[in-house]
Amino acid sequence: MTYNHKNIFVFFISLIFLFAGADLRAQQNGGQELDVDEVAAKEAERLGELLEMEYWQIFYADSILRHDYGCLNQEILQMRKDRISQNELYQRVQDKWTEKADNALKKILTPEQWNKYLKDGAGRRIREREKRKKGRY
Repeated sequence: MTYNHKNIFVFFISLIFLFAGADLRAQQNGGQELDVDEVAAKEAERLGELLEMEYWQIFYADSILRHDYGCLNQEILQMRKDRISQNELYQRVQDKWTEKADNALKKILTPEQWNKYLKDGAGRRIREREKRKKGRY
């Protein structure tokens, strides 16, 4: 399967909507929530193939993504429970956890892998996130 920048961008933007609607889907699917671990594992596998990562890098990437996606999911679910409806607040939570994931991934990637990761769409997402952050302050 091939991935392009648009697919990656859509994936991350979709995460917030996936997590935000997890409780609604849980009700529709007989109580099954979105499987954050499965989403993280698939993304770690995709990154492993794309970046030609070592087995230990894939393990760490999987752990990082499981943690950060899980925390993102928990915050989004709590916001939904609290009936928060401001999209900007959801965007801030997504930005916070994707920034943490990017920073952690950078620590385990080689400079060449990091550059490839940035070219795969992460660079654009980081720039957009930084632009939003500057606009808030």
